[in-house]
Amino acid sequence: MPFKEKIAWISVVTTAIVWGGYFTFAFRTMMTGGVPHPSIYMAAFTAALILQALLAAAATIVVAILAPKDANAPADERDREVARRSYAIAYPVLISLIVCVTVTVYFGATPWDLVNGMMAAIVIADIVHYGAQIVGYRRGA
Repeated sequence: MPFKEKIAWISVVTTAIVWGGYFTFAFRTMMTGGVPHPSIYMAAFTAALILQALLAAAATIVVAILAPKDANAPADERDREVARRSYAIAYPVLISLIVCVTVTVYFGATPWDLVNGMMAAIVIADIVHYGAQIVGYRRGA
C-alpha cells in the first residue's frame, strides 16, 4: 500500500471519529432545544481540531517510522493524478453542500445551525477527498 494511501486512510478514519463525535454532541444539543453558551461549542470545536491534529500526526509518524523509504519518496505521476482527481471530485461536493446549507437560512436556520452545517460540509468534502484518493490508489489510477 503506497504511503499516500496510508495517509488517506488515516485521514478518513480520524476525521470520521473526531468530527463524528463533535457532530453527535452538536446534534444532541440541538435536539434538546437548548443552545449552550457559545464557549461550550468553541471548546468542543477546539478540542476536535486539536484531537484531529494529534491523532493524524501520531498515526502519520508511526507509519513514517515503519516505512521511512516510502515516507521520503517524492510524489510521482500517479500520486499527482490521484490527488488531482480526488480534488476534482471533492470540490463540487463541497460547493453543493455549502449552497444547501446557505439555503437553510430561508427555512429558519439559526447561526449555530449554519456554523455546524458549514463545518459538516467541509468535513464531508474532506472525507470524500480522501475516499477518492483511496479509490484512486486501489484502482491503480
